[in-house]
Amino acid sequence: MENKRIIIDYLSLTFPQAYNNLSERNEAYLILDMFREYFKLDMCQIEESNYAVNNYRYQFILSKYIILRCAGPMNAFGYRTCQLELKGEGCREFERLKEGEATWYDFFEFLMGFNPTFKRLDVTIDDLSGKEIKMKYLFDKIEEGCYTSIFKTEPKILGTVKRGLTIDFGSRNAMSELCIYDKLNQQMTLGKKVEEDYWTRYEMRFRQGKADSVVLDLLENYQDEADDVYGINLKAFATKALYAMLDIKENNKEDKAHLCREATDHKWLKFLETSEKGILPRAVARKSNSETSYNFIMPKAKIILLLWFVEAKCNKKLFEERLYHELFTLLSDTSRMQLKRFNQFMVERKLPTYTDESFNDLLKEISQIIEEGELPF
Repeated sequence: MENKRIIIDYLSLTFPQAYNNLSERNEAYLILDMFREYFKLDMCQIEESNYAVNNYRYQFILSKYIILRCAGPMNAFGYRTCQLELKGEGCREFERLKEGEATWYDFFEFLMGFNPTFKRLDVTIDDLSGKEIKMKYLFDKIEEGCYTSIFKTEPKILGTVKRGLTIDFGSRNAMSELCIYDKLNQQMTLGKKVEEDYWTRYEMRFRQGKADSVVLDLLENYQDEADDVYGINLKAFATKALYAMLDIKENNKEDKAHLCREATDHKWLKFLETSEKGILPRAVARKSNSETSYNFIMPKAKIILLLWFVEAKCNKKLFEERLYHELFTLLSDTSRMQLKRFNQFMVERKLPTYTDESFNDLLKEISQIIEEGELPF
């Protein structure tokens, strides 16, 4: 999109600490080491804060802007939680640290290993020219009621066109929010140096269950290996999502119930560079953290499972034998961290957990099933 920039500009997530056999501080530093190694940082590049917000005991600043908090509030299953937060500068810092090594797609996949709950994700479209839609034009259209949106409440309009305008759809308590504002004026008010002559930001904020669903949607439906920064076709998602949130109409109608039938404003379509209105993924409340892993892994695993079934010539017995062999091979290399995570899932499902000894007994049971299946009688 010429004269437009589409970015992820905020990310916040929590995940459970599953190392209850360690002291609280050792547990925090173990988790810190995982992120330090991922970002390839030395300890001298990490600062431990004297305080931590939101009832967390430990707060670390990785490099300059990536924030990791540990030993936080308990989740519903009795595990203390951690929080990872990347504000705008943190998002850009991730891109600098992992340039040429990992995309946002890779980052999301890495984070999925912690069974996260995504708390907030901001996707923004920065208009750096005002070529198709200027703030005054947008303001007039909304004042005239020439629009439809997914939001049940009327937009809140703050400021003026000359001094900096903000148009807010939704609220900070909602799972979805759209904030359109004069980013140039905001930056200049903060005393920051700005190279752009025009800068309007369309900021789509997704929270709680909606943030979870959007991340899964990006991973499952928008992968783009050609994109060196995101590994995701963020433009396709952002434009369709914005169109779904806000549809500027050519004309108004006194009958608001039928306004949706009016044609979309040609300037709005030109700005979006798409005629496809997306459907935002539905926020689904998860009963457990294991559902995150299931929803992420199964769409990828289904092709492998289908391959094994076809290789077994659709024979149920041969297919089951393959499953047991693969299961035994994978479980034989189970790390302590993976066993802790498995036990967390067992707790969520109100099932007994496994010690090292009982887990080895489980392996023996699987091995015995394999041996019995290979007997000639």
